[in-house]
Amino acid sequence: MRSLRLLAKEIIPPIIALSIVTYADSPKDPEGAKEIVQRQIKKKLYPVHRIDRDTCGLLVFALSEAKARELTALFRSRVVKKQYLAVVHGLTPEKGEINEPLARNKEKVTEPALTEFTRLASVEVEWDGEKRIYSLVRCEMKTGRYHQIRRHMRVIGHPLCGDPEYGNGWDNRAFKERFGVERTLLSAVAVAFPDRAQEKMVRLKTTPDPDFMKVLASFGWKI
Repeated sequence: MRSLRLLAKEIIPPIIALSIVTYADSPKDPEGAKEIVQRQIKKKLYPVHRIDRDTCGLLVFALSEAKARELTALFRSRVVKKQYLAVVHGLTPEKGEINEPLARNKEKVTEPALTEFTRLASVEVEWDGEKRIYSLVRCEMKTGRYHQIRRHMRVIGHPLCGDPEYGNGWDNRAFKERFGVERTLLSAVAVAFPDRAQEKMVRLKTTPDPDFMKVLASFGWKI
């Protein structure tokens, strides 16, 4: 079992932002990250923004229960801006909008779901006699559904590389062999939301973890 890696920590009262990377076999998150930081700062944390296991990026915690309730309500609205980077199979359109309802986790009920994406770069490679094209996309979630980006990108034929649940098995094996990457190449890189008490926008940013950056460098991509 591989432990999650805490890449960075930023305290902006009344919140704490963490940048982490997790794996499919890591302890359940965000509890693992929360416990690590709680021990460091000797204060209780309240989860506000989570990420999927087997990905990397920003987590957001509040330092009080009241602030957590306030921010959780904000995150459920379309007021919060959340941006992700992903490495996907194939050549995506330059820009797109995926407006496709998604079923709740393990339920038949569907809910509206909207993802916007922009292609930042692409590359064509030939591995083991196979020509493949990969794209780097920036995704912005307008709703917050279960595995939304991963499911939406698969719907349009561009699954995320390394994704054990929705990805392409050939790509997943190739990325493991060439880059040692054994997780979904999805990173929550930016979150922005209004702080009504201080009448300003809180903007949180991070860079993807070293594994993700190694893939970008190999393809000659810069962010």
